[in-house]
Amino acid sequence: MASPHLARASSLVRGAFTVASGGFAGSVSAVTGLGGAVVFIPALSKLGYEARHIVGTAVVAVTGATAAGSFAYAQNGVSDVPAAVTVGCVGAACTPVGQLLAKRLSGKTLRKMLGGALILCSPSAMLKKHAEEVEEAGKDAKEGWAIKREREPATNTWEIVRNQFLDRHDKWGGWMEALRGEREMLALGVACGLLQGTVGVGGGVLVSAYLTGMTDMEVHRICGTALLATVLTNLAVSTAHFRNGNVKFRSAALLAGSAMACSYLVAKNLSLQIPEAHVKQFIVVALISSGVSMLK
Repeated sequence: MASPHLARASSLVRGAFTVASGGFAGSVSAVTGLGGAVVFIPALSKLGYEARHIVGTAVVAVTGATAAGSFAYAQNGVSDVPAAVTVGCVGAACTPVGQLLAKRLSGKTLRKMLGGALILCSPSAMLKKHAEEVEEAGKDAKEGWAIKREREPATNTWEIVRNQFLDRHDKWGGWMEALRGEREMLALGVACGLLQGTVGVGGGVLVSAYLTGMTDMEVHRICGTALLATVLTNLAVSTAHFRNGNVKFRSAALLAGSAMACSYLVAKNLSLQIPEAHVKQFIVVALISSGVSMLK
């Protein structure tokens, strides 16, 4: 609902509110692994924009936040880059299908179904393993890899990402074998793309919820992977909104700029310092908040 105070406010006040909202959304995005739409959408609504401009502008802002945060997590070596790239590429390819479905199905109904699912699965975040448990399990699992090969420790972001892909190849014994072995990520990409194309937002929430409820990833890795997985999908959706004239450029620039700065700084310097128990609580609150917002 539009705020009457903001509607009568000067451009400077509205701009300050937009920047503050973007900074807060970027920080939330970096800590929880969600895109920040749960903050962007209410903020744009208070500014008095109509629905199509709210969604289009929010998607652009989410793209900025996820890109900056995912890069910071990758630099820290806590993202599952191969899984995220798989989900993102498949999701981007399926986004046009979701946009076609949006013309035939009720987006409101789909939002409510997703909202209910997010609320139901949110408690599973408290059951996630600690980093030490996952690291120990990973050492044991390496014994069963198809190709056993030792590599020098990575010294930069490129080497971190390269080693992750090579490890995936060695684990399954080939690239196609890796895709078949982790086909659930292909399915997740399809679901993510359909959701983004149909509803406009929610891909990051879906990826985070799935990784939380169905995998053994520790919480920081979930955040980094979810952010990176939705970058390509968000780019595809943003392109469509730009083409359809659904983006308010000034608000999008202010939201995306402040969100990118805060998302990168928080993900790079603060997120890994936050105790895992607190991150789990943040994820639960964010999933419930996102679910409630989608039920409205």
